Amino acid sequence: MPLSHLLKILPSIDLAMAAVAWLIYFCTYPDFARWRSENFREHHQSYTSRVGWVVGPLLVLQLVGHFLAWRQGAPIIGLVLVVLTWICTAIWSIPAHRRLRLEGYNLEVINHLTRTHIVRTLIWSALAIYSLKSAVG
Repeated sequence: MPLSHLLKILPSIDLAMAAVAWLIYFCTYPDFARWRSENFREHHQSYTSRVGWVVGPLLVLQLVGHFLAWRQGAPIIGLVLVVLTWICTAIWSIPAHRRLRLEGYNLEVINHLTRTHIVRTLIWSALAIYSLKSAVG
């Protein structure tokens, strides 16, 4: 994909990540608490495998796009917000998902995942707003 195309669709990528984050916050993580504990590990593994196919490419395109935009003279704020989401993911979400994968159903971990996910959701939302405003001018 040419750089010019990526920069043109970057606001859409940011908006998509914000939408996915809100969906996970309001629907997916609360549903984790309602899943049966005896099959939780299998359901969680299935969820993380499938959602990765949606979120993974968006995350990579978002990081690369904001890095390249910054390299071309865009303000660094977009890149900083993306990096913040990655840091939050690394310190909160990945360890929580790892625990759920290894231990199975754990309401304390699910509640922690939901509480900390709102931070990522708000950052992605701020990034989407910033990106859309920048695109409009």
